[in-house]
Amino acid sequence: MLRDSGEVLVAEASEESAFSKLPPRLQESFFELAETAAKRISGILKSEEEKLASIKPFLKFKRIPLGSGEPIRVGVVDGSVSPKLSERLGFRVGVYAASYMVFDGDAIISDGDEDALEAGYIISPQVGSSLHTKKILSLLSTLLERRLALRCMEKYDVDLMLIDGSFYGFRTRCSEIKEKRFGDLGIEGTIARGIESGWDLVKEVYELTRRLKSSGRAVAVIKRVRTSAIDGWLISRSWSLDGVLNRNDRAILRGLMKVGEYFDYDDFLDFHYLLYSGLKSWFREIEREIAKWPESEKLRRALEHVEEKLRLQISTDLCPKGASDREKDEAFREVLSPKRLYLRLSRYASPACIELGDGTDPELALSYLMKSANPATGLPFSIDLIDELISFDRRLASEFADEIEARLLLDGELDADSVYGDFESINPQKPE
Repeated sequence: MLRDSGEVLVAEASEESAFSKLPPRLQESFFELAETAAKRISGILKSEEEKLASIKPFLKFKRIPLGSGEPIRVGVVDGSVSPKLSERLGFRVGVYAASYMVFDGDAIISDGDEDALEAGYIISPQVGSSLHTKKILSLLSTLLERRLALRCMEKYDVDLMLIDGSFYGFRTRCSEIKEKRFGDLGIEGTIARGIESGWDLVKEVYELTRRLKSSGRAVAVIKRVRTSAIDGWLISRSWSLDGVLNRNDRAILRGLMKVGEYFDYDDFLDFHYLLYSGLKSWFREIEREIAKWPESEKLRRALEHVEEKLRLQISTDLCPKGASDREKDEAFREVLSPKRLYLRLSRYASPACIELGDGTDPELALSYLMKSANPATGLPFSIDLIDELISFDRRLASEFADEIEARLLLDGELDADSVYGDFESINPQKPE
């Protein structure tokens, strides 16, 4: 407390920095390392500026359309999972939730809607891989997001439906849990009726995503961009890594786009952007594959190689065991079907990355995103608001597990010591 003219003032508490918690000698070491890192990165950034200037003439940027100016009705949905599982001696515990909001112009009209928010949980024995539990938890959250998005569209007849994340971003690592039966894993929780295995869950998420994407109103807003199609294009010009920027496409475009512009891969690349991104991901094996081919054939052979690998990945993740060639081809085409664009909505943030669903009006979507942009994040305010509403504290799963434990301790038919044992932290040195 501070005293000023007889008044008691309460000093605002400030959080102690991570550096200040370290021993002084270790602090000094990290400051010296930061200086070394800054000098090295300085050289990288200067070289990057030269490379950016060299590729800018090849990239085409268009002005974002202004639209009609009429207010529209927009729904937005997002989900969240506990950032970490609660790891107890006997169980793993995770929680998830999803919610939607609806905007009529600038007004929120979904307040008080009891159908707009749902939550769930998953509990599995403390055995086997935690990665399987995390993937199942993530898919359950995505499934809930898709269901709420479709519910929102039907209930409010929105003009646009925004989802947080790529349409098929859930695909990665689905193959790891496809053959797992939840009963065999001892998994318990809020799992929809009829979903008894990893494949049941993957199939349901996939089918609902297809329905959402084909609605003619869906827009996916992607925050974590990992594609490197521009670097792949640079590779295809020399078949060398010397000229690449080693940056994802969003990072590269940030240094080239002006506010109010958008970038469409179709104006730049002759083939799908994921094929060019694959040139970067699998460059070393592609380099060996095309070494024996003449220059005129190298790009074709390289892209064929990438397509084969992508087809295998997608069919392994999203198709049932023993799927026909037709089913595999359909899944491949479906995953590659969304149109991906980048929009520079703010001078203070990197371009927003979006995917347009089938039949979604590009002018309506782009003009809305431009008008509703938050200058601080470069994303539409609706996405920021739903994210703030639904984001979980990293302690939530642990507190949920504590609540389960407390209720079990009130059950006179259970042995209290056994309950304590099952819910004891798996690492006694680091309580959650």
